[in-house]
Amino acid sequence: MAPWKIHGQEHLTATLDRGLHQGQLAHAYLLVGPPHVGKDTLALQLAQAVNCLGEDPPCGQCTQCRRIERGIHPDVQRIAPTQDERTGRLHTEIRIDQVRAIERATAMQPYEGRYRVFIFDGAERLSLDAANALLKTLEEPPAHVLLLLTTVEEEALLSTIRSRCQRLELRPLPEDRLVAVLTEEHGVTTEDARLLARVSGGNVGWAVSAVANPKLLDERQRRLETLLSVVDGGLERRFQYAQELAQQFGRDRGAVREELGFWLLWWRDLLVLMQQAPDLVVNVDWRQTLEDRARRFQSGEVAIVVRELVATLERLEQNANPRMTLDVLMLTLPAPKPVPARQEMA
Repeated sequence: MAPWKIHGQEHLTATLDRGLHQGQLAHAYLLVGPPHVGKDTLALQLAQAVNCLGEDPPCGQCTQCRRIERGIHPDVQRIAPTQDERTGRLHTEIRIDQVRAIERATAMQPYEGRYRVFIFDGAERLSLDAANALLKTLEEPPAHVLLLLTTVEEEALLSTIRSRCQRLELRPLPEDRLVAVLTEEHGVTTEDARLLARVSGGNVGWAVSAVANPKLLDERQRRLETLLSVVDGGLERRFQYAQELAQQFGRDRGAVREELGFWLLWWRDLLVLMQQAPDLVVNVDWRQTLEDRARRFQSGEVAIVVRELVATLERLEQNANPRMTLDVLMLTLPAPKPVPARQEMA
């Protein structure tokens, strides 16, 4: 078995190993899964594997593997929304001119390796024109080209694109396994590892990043404090927050989806506490605050918010008006009630 450096995806790496050794890899793969689950890691390792000079690819040690890992290999290119030269703002889509440049590049032979690999980072962000242009390359790819499309929103892609790629679904790690990875490979205490495993939802990329960069947990703390101020605030505060999120959505849709993901977990935690299932709480470090807030609502009220959060995420994916969608969400929040006197922040 090749030394793939990715946790919990053995069901995929075993298939890729067979394809590599039998010379039967697909010409295009669609890597599907939640944020930070390992899609980018697997894409880079697959790029290494098809260009590896070792006997058991991807070896991670040869010049090809090392150059790909460092992002300096001329045959491996990542495609993502670019910055507008005039305004300096990041485009929200992968544009057709980027795909046309890839079409021209696919006609050229590799410079150093055996394959030219093109990684579409967030393929759901392809504009309609760009997606249609990409279909031509997917239909008739040169033998020396490998196309890798990563996505967190598979249904947002054209069905014709999905049908021309081999699907690889990456799964979050079970909690105990991620705890073991964090404690054994990164020196994290069991208590902290358990928190990271739950907060990350089993997505090892986020958990490992949080170990290396404590600012991620600081940002989570800020988001939860903001959430609390909105939940405890009146309509003016709630609509102000909806406006802030709507404006951010125009700049960075992924950040807003992530923000609403925090909301969904927080309200879910309230619901599981109300159902007497404290072991299922994700935000374990906010347990006391959650218990205090749970006493302020009825379970039916909380269930309505959870359903509306799911519906809000779906509507935003379907390009509904973000301000109106988020205003409706704010209107579903239960009216604030007095906080119990013994309440303490976690």
